[in-house]
Amino acid sequence: MRAKVVVVTLVCGLGLAGCGSDRGAAPAPGSTTAAATVPGTATTAASAPGTTTASPRPATPPPATPSCAATSGWGTEARSDTMSRDALYLVRAGRHACFDRVVFDVNGPAEAGYAVGYVPVVAADPKGDPVPVPGGAALEVVVRAPALGTDGSGHQPGRVLAATGDTLVATPGWPSLRAVRFAGSFEGQSTFAVGVAAKLPFRVFSQLDPRDAIRRVVVDIAH
Repeated sequence: MRAKVVVVTLVCGLGLAGCGSDRGAAPAPGSTTAAATVPGTATTAASAPGTTTASPRPATPPPATPSCAATSGWGTEARSDTMSRDALYLVRAGRHACFDRVVFDVNGPAEAGYAVGYVPVVAADPKGDPVPVPGGAALEVVVRAPALGTDGSGHQPGRVLAATGDTLVATPGWPSLRAVRFAGSFEGQSTFAVGVAAKLPFRVFSQLDPRDAIRRVVVDIAH
């Protein structure tokens, strides 16, 4: 009589959830990568008498998926008072897994301070005219560096960063960032109105790019 063979199959499920942050060419300091692993359970097929079956492993409940807002350095306000004489010459944006990023490039290696916070409406500097932005919240970003064309060193004469009220970045379909508008440059500092989908957590830091000898002020807005 031919013996029956029963194959025992173990099925394991693995889930991965996480928020990665990057800067494209190089990781930003202070960025956080988090991942949650969810072990699965083992199941067995029915077996004939005399065969061995594997005992199922107990299921482990998945941990809560971490969010960008829960990591160190995120909040609703960040300030610094260092002034730079180098010109702020470029504003750009990037979309990342857990946040939208706005980068303010200053044409020199010296530290550039900043003042960032939510306001009802950003006022143009120095006149005080409102600079409205799309979205559910307005984030005022002051970079303590003169805008290109207003700096005392005469950097690239004939060129200016923007006129007050100009839209420098438009990202209507992004999760957090909606737009960045120039709100003026006065007494060595530049003001920007950043439209955000809602009053979301953000972080801000200054970073030196040693390759190009330029300073970057970076604002990340959580999804």
